Amino acid sequence: MSPSSFGTFEHERVMDPACLRHTEIPGTSKLFADLTYHFDRVARFYRHNPHQRESYASAAREIQYPDDRRAAVSRVLESQNPGNALVGRFAQAGTVAVLTGQQVGLFSGPAYTIYKALTAARLAEDLNSSGIPAVPIFWLATEDHDFAEVDHVWIFDAAHHPVALRTEAPAAWQGKQRPAGGFPVEHPPIAELRNALAGFEHGEEVAALVAESYAPGLTMGAGFRAMLLKLLGKVGMLVVDPLDSQLRNVGAPFMADALAAAPELKKGLLNRNKELTAAGYHAQVNVEESTSLFFLLEN
Repeated sequence: MSPSSFGTFEHERVMDPACLRHTEIPGTSKLFADLTYHFDRVARFYRHNPHQRESYASAAREIQYPDDRRAAVSRVLESQNPGNALVGRFAQAGTVAVLTGQQVGLFSGPAYTIYKALTAARLAEDLNSSGIPAVPIFWLATEDHDFAEVDHVWIFDAAHHPVALRTEAPAAWQGKQRPAGGFPVEHPPIAELRNALAGFEHGEEVAALVAESYAPGLTMGAGFRAMLLKLLGKVGMLVVDPLDSQLRNVGAPFMADALAAAPELKKGLLNRNKELTAAGYHAQVNVEESTSLFFLLEN
């Protein structure tokens, strides 16, 4: 870029990049701040140090994954990711998964959804480079029941004003506590998206991608999945929907063991909450002696 063109760029630029520490963002918890900037203060609460690259390799080497479970999960991944070569890699003994995930928010939800996915892909790449076979997997949190938290998305228009785009649950679904991933998106706000993106160089391209992903009538989970794969297909990633009945069957023995161990698990949570509060942090999981760690989804 020539000096003159650089000067023109500087003159026309209307947005300045900025870097904020998490501690400058209102609502940042003390535990997260120390995890991010002062890990030595919270190291006793964590098995590995996330700031050390070797920690990920160490954690991967600890994994002992039964062959029968790997085979069953591989079949689920193949059914949900047909033709994806990463399924075959996962099926091989010794391969680990770098798992991330997010609630299935409208139009892929907040920006950090994509950052999470890219981070998982990068960590998997690092593990592969170190001799540990790994694949990135994105967990679609379709089971989450908080539809009000995922029924909207914020974007910036060409004037850099924040704009909220929303969808509504069909009348038959309103007021019902059901997994948000199954809610049909009958009227995705595509027109509103196009209006907001008018004036951006790639605005129509983005709107078209979203429209292809969220065809009217698709569920929140299906639309999210389609858009994620369109955005990150070239990166190489598997996706998994936990509402899949086959996957739930694979996890049933684990859930049965957890149910049998519920008293011990609750005791562990309560003890850790005491340790956290004594150290000046807030309890991460609010449970009581009578708390059930499970719920039954009817119909």
